[in-house]
Amino acid sequence: MYSLSDMKITHSDGHINFPRDELEALKRDVISFAGMLKEMEANCFPVAGEDDDAIAAVSSSTDAPKMVGLSDQYEQLKGQLKDRDNRFGPEGLIVPWVVVLVGMPGIGKTTLATKIFQDPHTVANFDCRVWVTVGRKCRLKEIPRRILAALNPDAGSDQNLDDKGIARCLRKCLKRKRYLIVLDDVWNQYMVCQFRSDSEWNSFEPGDTFHWDGKVVITTRIHQVEMHYEQDVLKMRLLNKDESWDLLREKVFGEERSCPSHLEEDGKKIAQNCDGLPLTILTVAHLLCKEEKTPKYWRDVAAKKNHKLFIDAYDKISKVLYSSYQELTPVLKSSFLYIGVFPQNFEIRRSKLLSLWSVDGFIETGECKFQYPSAIECLDELVSNSVVMIYQSTIGYDWEVGSHQIKACGLHSSLWYMSRREAEKTKFCHVLNILDDCSDDYLEGESRLSFHNNILFGIKGVCQSVEDKCTSTVHSLLCYGSYQPYQVPICFGLNKIQELDALTIRFYEFPMEVLQLVELKYLALTMNGKLPSSVSQLSKLQFLIVDRHMSIRSYTELSTYLPMEIWDLKELKHLRVTGSDLLPDPRGSLETLSKLSNVSAHSCIEGVLKAIPNLRKLGVRIESVPNDGGESLVCFDHIYHLEKLASLKCVVVNPESVPRFALSPSFPKNLRKLTLSGLGCSWGEISKIASLEFLEVLKLRNYACRGPKWELKGGYFIRLKSLVIEDTDLEEWTIGNESLVRLQSLRLKHCYKLQRIHWESYHPPILLFHFACEHSLQKIELVDCNPWGVEQMKKALEPSKQDALTVHSSWKDEKLKT
Repeated sequence: MYSLSDMKITHSDGHINFPRDELEALKRDVISFAGMLKEMEANCFPVAGEDDDAIAAVSSSTDAPKMVGLSDQYEQLKGQLKDRDNRFGPEGLIVPWVVVLVGMPGIGKTTLATKIFQDPHTVANFDCRVWVTVGRKCRLKEIPRRILAALNPDAGSDQNLDDKGIARCLRKCLKRKRYLIVLDDVWNQYMVCQFRSDSEWNSFEPGDTFHWDGKVVITTRIHQVEMHYEQDVLKMRLLNKDESWDLLREKVFGEERSCPSHLEEDGKKIAQNCDGLPLTILTVAHLLCKEEKTPKYWRDVAAKKNHKLFIDAYDKISKVLYSSYQELTPVLKSSFLYIGVFPQNFEIRRSKLLSLWSVDGFIETGECKFQYPSAIECLDELVSNSVVMIYQSTIGYDWEVGSHQIKACGLHSSLWYMSRREAEKTKFCHVLNILDDCSDDYLEGESRLSFHNNILFGIKGVCQSVEDKCTSTVHSLLCYGSYQPYQVPICFGLNKIQELDALTIRFYEFPMEVLQLVELKYLALTMNGKLPSSVSQLSKLQFLIVDRHMSIRSYTELSTYLPMEIWDLKELKHLRVTGSDLLPDPRGSLETLSKLSNVSAHSCIEGVLKAIPNLRKLGVRIESVPNDGGESLVCFDHIYHLEKLASLKCVVVNPESVPRFALSPSFPKNLRKLTLSGLGCSWGEISKIASLEFLEVLKLRNYACRGPKWELKGGYFIRLKSLVIEDTDLEEWTIGNESLVRLQSLRLKHCYKLQRIHWESYHPPILLFHFACEHSLQKIELVDCNPWGVEQMKKALEPSKQDALTVHSSWKDEKLKT
C-alpha cells in the first residue's frame, strides 16, 4: 500500500529534466523532504506491528495494479473522471469534481483507485497526479499540507506557512492545470465533505480556470458520505462467483498457468466460501500456496467454512478489520457484537434485531439514548461504518426503515468471525456449536448464550452444566440451530433470562417451566398447543411470538382463542400468535401494543380494536371455511378505529375458497403501507385505497386483484414510492395523468399475461415508464414476466435509465431446467 513516503507528483511526459548544477541542491531537498515525510508518517499512523508483513503480502497494493473482476465499476469510475466537469460552488467559485469510492475494508477500493491512477489514459489526460494515504489519525487541516508537500517540497516543509499560506501555494500550483488527487483511506466524513465545499485551496474564480480541470477521488468506508454526494458515490460491490474463482486461481497458479481439472470443482467452492471479499480470497490463496495441492486437501477445505485454513485466514484478516471495530462507540460495539450471535451468513430481519436490542437494554439507556434516539438509527450507523451489510432493502417511512432502508441485514463472514472472537474474549456472548463449547471454562460468567446446534440440548448433562455455571449471570438464551422437529429439554433453570428465542425448537404444548422465568421480556417459541391463562404471570413480557409447527387441521379446529388473561400483559409491545383470535376484554386495554401479527380475521372486531388504540402494524390471516356466509371477509369493517395504524397486511391463505372480495372504503387515513394477498377483488376496488394521502408502499400478491384490465385514473397514489404486483392475470394497465408521480420502485412478478402498460400524460406518449423514469423511478424489477412485455420495457427506457431495469427469468437462470 502507498504510505506517506509514497506520495508523489508526476507529469504527463513522465519525467522532469533539471539543470546539472541543480542536482546537488535537489538531492539535499529530497533528503530533507523524505525526513519530513517520515516524521509526518510517525505522527499520523500507528506503528506497524510484527504481523503486518503477513497482511501486506495479501493486501491490495498500489504497486501492483493488476485487477481481477469489477471491470464494470472500473469503467464507471473512468467515465466519471472523463465526462464530469467542474462545478460551481457557493459564491460562484469553481470547485473540482469529487468521486467517492465507498465500501467495507478489503473490498478493493484502493486497488480500483490505483488502477485508475496508473491508467495510461489518466497519465495522458492530467498534468499532475497526487496520491495521499490519509488513515485514521490524520486531521483535516493536514491534508492540504500533504498535497502541497507532494507538489512543492520546499513549500510543504515550510513550517512557517499557516493555513491561508498553504491555500495560496496550492492555488498557485494547481492554477490552470488538469490535476487528479487521490485521497486514500479517509475515515472522517467531514473530511470528505470538505472537498465538496469551496475550501480555500481548491476553489477558483471563473476567470482563473482557463484550461483548468480538477478531479478528486476519495476512498472511504464511511457510507454517510452518500447523503452529501449522491450521484458522485460509487458503492463497491463484492465479487461474484466467477470473479472470485478467477482471482483465487490466478493467485494460486499464476496468470500463465491453469488450474488442474481435478482441483477445479473444489477450488470454485473454496472461492465461493470467501463470500466475494477480495481480501479474503487473497488471504486464502496465500495460505493455499503453502499447502499441498492434492484433491483430498482441497476437498476438505471446500467442505466446511470452519476449516483450519479459513480460520487462519480470518485471523489474519481480523488485523485489518479490527480498526473499523475500534472506531465504534461502546454502544455501537455492543450492537455489532450482538449481530454476531446469529449463525454465519444469517439473514437477520430488521424488526427482529431491533426488538432483541431493545429488550437487551443497551439501546435505550445511557449513552445510546442520547446519541441514537432509536434503534434503527443505531443500525444505520453500523451500516454507515461498513461493518454491517444490507441483504435486503425496502422503501418506506424513515421511522421504520431508517435512512438506509434496511429490511434484512447481517455480517460478512470475515466480520462475523471477528465479532465471534471479540464476543468470546469480552464475555459478551458464548456460542455453543459442539460439545467442547459446553465446558465449564467457557460457560463461567457468560451473560448471553447462543446455541447454533440444538441437538446439544438433548445430550445428557449439557443443560445441567449450563445452569450450574450461568444461572446468576445469563440473561439471554438464543437458539439459532437448524429446526428441531422433536421436543428437547432446554435450560429453563436459568431463572434470570430476559430473552428466550426458541423458534427453531418444536414444543408439543406450551412448556409450563417458562412461567418460572418471571424476568422474561422476549418469548418466542414454536408449538401447536394453546397458551395457558397463567401466561399472565410473565408480567414483564414485551414480545410474545408463537409460531405453529406444520400440521394438517380440520375446519372445526381453525378457531382458537388467546386466553382472556393476555390483556393483563400491560407492557406487551408485539403479539404474534399464528391464527389465533383476541377476545375483547371490558376490563381494560393494551396501550403499549404497537404490533399485532398473524391473528385471524375474527380479532378485527370493534371491541378488540378499540382496546389497542396505539397499534402501528396489523397482520391478518384469513382462513375461510365453506358456507361461512362471508363472515371471514368482514375484517376491514372496523379497522378505521385504528387511527395510528401505519402498516396493514391481509393474507387469504386459501384463496380458492374465498368469493370475490369488496374492499372497505374506510381505511385508516394515516396508512402508509398496505399488503393484500389472495383477495381476488376487482381492479376497480383499488380506487378505494388510491386516494389514501400518506400511502407509500402497496403490495398486491397472489391474485389480490383479478381481471384483464386496470385503468388507474389520474391523480391517484400521489405519494406511493413502491408498488409490487405478483401473480396476476392482468393484461393491460393504463396509468392516468399525474398518478404514481413519486414512484421509486416497481416490481412485477409472475405477470405472464401483461403485455402493455400505457402511461397517460401531457408528455409525448410512449408505452412504458418514460415520464416516471425521468422523474423518480429508480428501480424496475421484472421476474418471470411476459417476454414481449419485457422487450417493450427495454425499448421504452431511456439509455440513462437502463441500469434501473433488472430482469429475472427462471428458465434462463436454469431454475426450471432439468
